[in-house]
Amino acid sequence: MKKASNLLICLLFIFCSKDLTTGETEDILIRINSYTQSCQGLIEQQCYLVQQGDAIGLENWTLFYDEIEGFDFIPGFVYDLEVRITERTPVPQDLGKYKYTLIKEIRRTAAD
Repeated sequence: MKKASNLLICLLFIFCSKDLTTGETEDILIRINSYTQSCQGLIEQQCYLVQQGDAIGLENWTLFYDEIEGFDFIPGFVYDLEVRITERTPVPQDLGKYKYTLIKEIRRTAAD
């Protein structure tokens, strides 16, 4: 369980390139792969595979444990999204420090 907690903390740092303070937001571009993968956060779940910023278009994908409010994932498509990150204050128990909200679906491409 400690290993999963450490991984979740690392992912929060990866996906939040600057430290947001109370109520602050940041908009980012992310790419979501065409399928999800089993992962272990607080519970076993399905995670998105994502790329962010300069990593978009490279071979490496990172597990994303959170939900993106307003985003409806359909397997078989790769998505390029503009997402807003907002710090939750106070942080609810069993949820991440940040809330992710879809601003715009930039592109949806059928997977090869």
